[in-house]
Amino acid sequence: MPYIGTQPLTGQFKKLDAITVVNGQAAYTLNYNSAAYKPATANALLVSVNGVIQAAGDAFTISGSTITFTENLVTGDVIDFIIALGDTGSAVTPVDGSVTTAKLGDDSVTKAKIGTTELDLATIKDSSGTNTAITIDSSGRVLTPVRPAFHVYMIKASGASNSQVSGVLAWNGSLFNEGSHFEINNSRFKAPVHGLYQFNFVGFESGASANVQTASATQVALETSTDGTNYTVQVQMHDYAEGNSHGNCSFSQALMLNANEYARINVVDPGLYLSGDREYLNFSGYLVG
Repeated sequence: MPYIGTQPLTGQFKKLDAITVVNGQAAYTLNYNSAAYKPATANALLVSVNGVIQAAGDAFTISGSTITFTENLVTGDVIDFIIALGDTGSAVTPVDGSVTTAKLGDDSVTKAKIGTTELDLATIKDSSGTNTAITIDSSGRVLTPVRPAFHVYMIKASGASNSQVSGVLAWNGSLFNEGSHFEINNSRFKAPVHGLYQFNFVGFESGASANVQTASATQVALETSTDGTNYTVQVQMHDYAEGNSHGNCSFSQALMLNANEYARINVVDPGLYLSGDREYLNFSGYLVG
């Protein structure tokens, strides 16, 4: 059939189910093939009442699948037809980058739509798009650059003699402190998020002055606190030194910490060996997940 002007290339016109007028009623439900029909706008409908085409917005409005006439219909009024114009006009291809997430329905992009069981990417960022949470290199190695992790150590002052140390250990050096979550001035780690943390401690007993077992054991405790003041022992290591040996007081422990919970090392007399070599006294930890 010839057209005046541009011929519609696509179109979906639907004649909705007939509606029987109820005297004194203005609102009616729209159905198509007995199922509720929800037009996008009132302008998407062609409505005729008593042989007169009704003006969308003036003579009727739409809310969901309900059409409401501005005046109540009465006995003798006839809704001749309601035609849903559907999608009319020329089919167009959206310009690259013009389809926003607001145009996509919730859960509309499924694994089937992605079309693959593999997801190729190099970087995963946080919801703000600012911080990189995960990177994957060309060999498939996964890195988490902002994972909390630290390694601190304690050595004697320059020129000082080897000695022993006890109490809350005042760490004075750091190999790394990712995220700066270890507060070296306060000698404690502060968990940034709730999760499982792995802690490792290496220390050696200061050694006895005689070739006999010491009368008391050095106790090394990993303590935690929710307020930074009151600490609870989570794991404790005991060691007796014999002679001038340096008994091993090292341990490894996984702990579940809440966000902003603290962890520190506390040593009970006689104490641990302190020298100028950092391998004798160090503390490390990281977020497992």
